[in-house]
Amino acid sequence: MLRNRCLLFFMLSATAWRLFLNKKTEQILKLLAGLAVAILTIWLTFRKTNWTELGSIIASAGWVGAAAVIPMLAASYIFRIYRWVALLKQVGTVSKKVATSPLLTGFMLNSVLPGRLGEFARSGLLAGKTSMPFSSVLATVVVARLFDGLTLTCLTLVVMGAMWEALSTVVRSGLIAAGAGYILILFVLAALGKWHEKTSVVLVRPLRKAGAAGLSEKLEKALFDFARGLAVLRNPAEVFRVVAFSACVWLSLCLSVIPVFIALNIEWSWYYPALVLVLAGFGMLIPTPAGTGTVHYALGVIFPAVTGIPEAQAKAMAIFFHATQFFPIIIAGLISSKGNMKGLSRSEES
Repeated sequence: MLRNRCLLFFMLSATAWRLFLNKKTEQILKLLAGLAVAILTIWLTFRKTNWTELGSIIASAGWVGAAAVIPMLAASYIFRIYRWVALLKQVGTVSKKVATSPLLTGFMLNSVLPGRLGEFARSGLLAGKTSMPFSSVLATVVVARLFDGLTLTCLTLVVMGAMWEALSTVVRSGLIAAGAGYILILFVLAALGKWHEKTSVVLVRPLRKAGAAGLSEKLEKALFDFARGLAVLRNPAEVFRVVAFSACVWLSLCLSVIPVFIALNIEWSWYYPALVLVLAGFGMLIPTPAGTGTVHYALGVIFPAVTGIPEAQAKAMAIFFHATQFFPIIIAGLISSKGNMKGLSRSEES
């Protein structure tokens, strides 16, 4: 009884505090929370590190070979651009050139800020450049990220198949449940795309029953716009194209991990690149800037525990992987964002 009262008090206090805070303050607190988690996980990852051994591994690494990450990483973003343009076809015609800058800027913001704020910025930038509704563009981004999640789920199943005997029942059940959750979300979105009117009515019905008629009407309109971006899910041929592009994205990312193994002289099995991406993906679920700390912990602590490779090598790999995956997109995004600002200033002058 006391426990339930304490829980209720905590929930009410959290709700009141959230209502009290303005949006800017809330974003600052989220950023500070992300930084705190990043610092904590960095400390947990490297607190018992043999720095002499780690420094020796990094000093003897093949830095030139590690540069081979860049072409594969670039290919993954090229396939992301192709996939986004394919998803946007149902909303309006957008060239790959127009879509490139918002996408790179969005991923850059995702890499430096917690909370996936780059997805909203990406949608807003493209909506500002075109006549497309923001909600419709955002829907295509949501679908793209869901296909990323489904592809990552498939990679997880591959890793599970390769490591089945080594995984505990709890881990197996958790991974299967995560995959089922992604499929359920995709089913709801598919229903919204195909039967947008009926599905929208069902989704806003609780608000109408609660007496919030005005809010329900606004939400229903937003869902209609959102459904336009989901129209691709009604076309099997377009879905196949999106699936193919998603597979190419993640195949490129898998290939981008291999040069890191080679540069650090790590003995690796065929499924290790997929395992690295799966662990990094789970690390990214915790909103820290660029996955700092959480990705390092996933690869520097969990990866060697699962594979048996030396921990010092795994920590060096975590540093290399994080740097080679995030720094290039931050640089590319900064260059693209300058282009966005120039375009904005030109439009203001005219």
